[in-house]
Amino acid sequence: MADRERLRIAMVVPPWSRGSGGHNTLFQLLSRLERRGHVCSIWVTDLFGHIRGTWPAVLRRQVNEWFAPFDGPVHYGFEHWAGADVAIATGWQTVHPTLLLEGCRARAYLVNDHEPEFFPTSTEYRLAEDTYRHGLHCIAASPWLRDLLVERYGAPADAFQLGVDHDVYKPLDVVRRRDTVVYYARHSTDRRAVPVGLMALEELHGRRPDVRIVLFGTDEPPATSFPYESLGVLTPRQLATLYNEATVGLCLSLTNFSLMPKEMLACGLPCVELAGVSAESIFGADGPLALAPLEPHALAETIARLLDDRDEWERRSRQGIAFVASHTWDVATDQVEAGLRHALRER
Repeated sequence: MADRERLRIAMVVPPWSRGSGGHNTLFQLLSRLERRGHVCSIWVTDLFGHIRGTWPAVLRRQVNEWFAPFDGPVHYGFEHWAGADVAIATGWQTVHPTLLLEGCRARAYLVNDHEPEFFPTSTEYRLAEDTYRHGLHCIAASPWLRDLLVERYGAPADAFQLGVDHDVYKPLDVVRRRDTVVYYARHSTDRRAVPVGLMALEELHGRRPDVRIVLFGTDEPPATSFPYESLGVLTPRQLATLYNEATVGLCLSLTNFSLMPKEMLACGLPCVELAGVSAESIFGADGPLALAPLEPHALAETIARLLDDRDEWERRSRQGIAFVASHTWDVATDQVEAGLRHALRER
């Protein structure tokens, strides 16, 4: 079965919202698995009833309009479950529903991040930790995350590298400004360290009041002591235009790094991220990303250096484009497909 050309693949996912990076990763991969001839389906498990009453046709349209093209069925719940060659759990909320499904030749766990860290000490924290201990074959969204799962939980795990849509994220014929910092300020996501990011921008504004600051990623602009422009949740092409216009990008992650630093780099935009976390293990201590500790003054200093030092800006811009050139969703799909076949062999 692991060598069969065409597999029945069922992906079990929690509810989503527009702009969800984790769901974008999942559906970019599933879309490409479908294009390779696999029979793919999406099954939404709504543990807390967030989208109860939403028609499956509406969910399917959202997948296609917000994330990636997908021809297969989208189900709410498991009323029509008919088995699969591989059932894929995704968020921590989906693991126990996936374990309970009948007619599965194998099960896998596509792990986008170390989800226990999304919560304080709580029931959710303990349940999220527990999901890595049920023998599901994990396919982790970075070597850093794979190693964490193996070393901390003893989970069987492979890894894949997050991809970039180079048809969208690339250098464009847009005038590059020399005064603009863009920040992914999704403050509803605690792991994005938004309070520290905003303190860093406050410090930067105090030093450089002429710098234009643009926040995006949320429809609820935060209160700040400095002026800024708020662009809300943008489409991929709007993001690519923004990244081509800006001078420096700021995107912080306390756990596994997100898609956005790679997408910024693909547009030639130098990006500031956190040192000592997952991004450093992928990009290196002095690679295309400018790394700084989780400290407002240090982050402000790193941003200011990229605004002022033209040579360093040019170097990181060139390095970034070159670094992510081979990071495609097709390569990521190769790695995930290999992980699914590994799960079948181990079964």
